Amino acid sequence: MSSSSENNKKRVLHIFGILNRGGAENRTLEFIMRNRNTGVQYDMLVLSGAKGVLDQEFAEVIGGDIHYIRLDSSFYLKFIKLLRNKKYDVVHSHVLMVSSIFLMMAWFMGVRKRIAHLRSTGSGDIPISRRIRDFFLRILMMIFATNIIAVSESVAKAIWGKNWSRRKKIKVIYNGFVGNTNNAISYSRIIKIGHVGRFHEAKNHAFLADVFKELCDSNDNVVCSMTGRLDNVIYPAVELKLKKYIQTGKVIIQGDISNVYDMMKNLDIMITTSLWEGLPGIIIEAVSSGVQVLASGIEPNKEVAGKVKGVRIMNGWDKNEWKNTLVSMIEELGHTDKKESIREIQTSFLKSPFYYQNTDKQLLDVYGVHTFSEANSPLIVA
Repeated sequence: MSSSSENNKKRVLHIFGILNRGGAENRTLEFIMRNRNTGVQYDMLVLSGAKGVLDQEFAEVIGGDIHYIRLDSSFYLKFIKLLRNKKYDVVHSHVLMVSSIFLMMAWFMGVRKRIAHLRSTGSGDIPISRRIRDFFLRILMMIFATNIIAVSESVAKAIWGKNWSRRKKIKVIYNGFVGNTNNAISYSRIIKIGHVGRFHEAKNHAFLADVFKELCDSNDNVVCSMTGRLDNVIYPAVELKLKKYIQTGKVIIQGDISNVYDMMKNLDIMITTSLWEGLPGIIIEAVSSGVQVLASGIEPNKEVAGKVKGVRIMNGWDKNEWKNTLVSMIEELGHTDKKESIREIQTSFLKSPFYYQNTDKQLLDVYGVHTFSEANSPLIVA
């Protein structure tokens, strides 16, 4: 008899590289926390074999175990043993195209529901060897996945082409977000402009630093910030470039924070300069807080901007144009009723496909769970 039959719960195995703060990990943790009472027990499989900053938070809510199985020559036998012993109802993999291998093994071991969750459009600069590899992995994914979930139409199109919607296995399910209470009444004289994202080439911190330099040189009434996990290459270069502004307090750089929502509602403008994304969660977190956004013109950003208010898209990479747009936005804030602006942006968010009550039920349906309740989560986080 399977474990799921013994405890009358569905057993779901999530596969990640490491449980650090990132879009996939944060959204999965939030989803599990919101839906604790839906009769699902989760295990986590960590392919790096290493502990991450979110391990304890996951351990407190999943109801199952975290398995650290390093992806090396011994992995496959250990993975088969795990599947045999645990008898999962669902294997849900979040590691892009390589998910195909794990889902094929899950099929071999009799797992009935096998989900590939695709969360990135990719950089576009992919070596020919990897393109060939991904071609074959796409074939395997289409064969062995029962469900292929893309976090945006942009991701589905990037991976499966413009006719992706004709493939029955593929479905777009946006990540779900809660609202964020923002009681700000008016804009202060000092305008706070913030960026949130780990120091990684995809986030384009070098260009962002140039924009911040131009803005700080032309405007005395701003404080700019960068928040996210620091690295050993991009961060030192950015810190050096902005040293003068950091010393005067006009630029603040800080590492990971545990509650983005608390920080977000203290911003006046959120800026993102990403070169690629899957679904830009930080934009959605900003609008859920009633904060205006300036974003790069990549397809996922445009997709979000088309479904909520408060997001302004920048096409091109002219730092002066970005600076001038920020200056215009700052000037507009001086004539804006902040309370009304927050209300308008948040209202559009609550009606959007990114609000959790419009997304969680779709994922639970994929699991075969039909006990979603609006009471599973608060409407607004304080």
